[in-house]
Amino acid sequence: MKSRLLSVLITFSLILSGCWNSRELDDIGIAVALGFDKAGDEVLVSVQLVNPAEISSKHSSGNKAPIVVYQETGETVFEALRKMTKTVPLKTFFPHLRMLVIGEDLAKEGIATSMDLLARDQEFRTDFYVVIAKENEAQQILKMLVPVEKITAQNLFNKLETSSNVWAPTVALKIGTLIDEFISPGKQAVITGVKIIGHPEEGTPSANLQSADPPVRLQYTDLALFKEDKLKGWLTEAESKGYNYINGNVKSTIVTVPCSEKGSVAIEILKTKSKIKAHFTKGKPSIEILLKAMGNVGEVECGMNFEKSETIKYLEKQMQKDIKGKMQQSIKTAQETYHVDIFGFGEVIHRKRPSYWKDVKEQWDEHFDDLPVKVQVSAQIRQIGKRNHSVVNRSGE
Repeated sequence: MKSRLLSVLITFSLILSGCWNSRELDDIGIAVALGFDKAGDEVLVSVQLVNPAEISSKHSSGNKAPIVVYQETGETVFEALRKMTKTVPLKTFFPHLRMLVIGEDLAKEGIATSMDLLARDQEFRTDFYVVIAKENEAQQILKMLVPVEKITAQNLFNKLETSSNVWAPTVALKIGTLIDEFISPGKQAVITGVKIIGHPEEGTPSANLQSADPPVRLQYTDLALFKEDKLKGWLTEAESKGYNYINGNVKSTIVTVPCSEKGSVAIEILKTKSKIKAHFTKGKPSIEILLKAMGNVGEVECGMNFEKSETIKYLEKQMQKDIKGKMQQSIKTAQETYHVDIFGFGEVIHRKRPSYWKDVKEQWDEHFDDLPVKVQVSAQIRQIGKRNHSVVNRSGE
């Protein structure tokens, strides 16, 4: 982030000098995060600005916060941002926004109107991430001071990218993609949740930055399901993984399967490929999901002999069972609990048979509840590591 901000400042100094509409660097506040919360009949907008002196080790005093959060309410986001000029000493610059955090209460009411400015105004890019503050307000998330990465927005940005790449229950969803899902028929939006671990009031003092074991942390948790633009509920971590398997979002994760006796084996998933097909039988649609997964053995807690082909086949079968179970549970929850198509099955059916979709698209959620879905998983173990036997039992099973 330091190098990014430095490049921004150098660029500004080169291209803005002498222009009729130039913005002097001392007059610009770089916004890295926005927060939207419900405030009665209005929206509370929070803007997280960078304190440049405190993110530079050369000029940092060590006793000032690396960020500052300004807030204002308004009937619209645009109005709140303009009202904020009464308290913000700098002209706010938004092209380097990293995160948009939306409070859970506002998400339940609907978020489409709050995001219209972000989609319409040319100053806002479409490459920042959107998350939902679970059981918290967005303003609380943005006010947290977090260790390692001083800037809260960058902390959230980095963790979301890392988690979505190597763990899988999260979705790194950019604002442009979210807006497309709001206006696209046949698929409802899913957004990653973030929550505060600990007491929020303990995360605002700078002492939270100076502790080896900070009392407050920010943690990504579960996926939020939307119907149109309203939050309907949450998937569990396992169901969130199932969702990502179905939609081909799993780049890497860990599958823990039982040994043939006691103990377990951790398998690192290295690659997945998902394909969703629509079929019609006597005019009625059904969905078939084909998933291929490839992984390596990462850790063994029991005595297994990997020289035996039966051992590998057993583990592959357990991988299939684990992955398939998560996928099926995710589908069951979406159909029976929330009644929303978050997987894009409607889009697949639309492409397969537009004439059928034209007749059902207005009541698709009702048809989705009864849609037959078949899940097929094939799993392959590619490597077993440096040992053919487990450290737990040299002789193997």
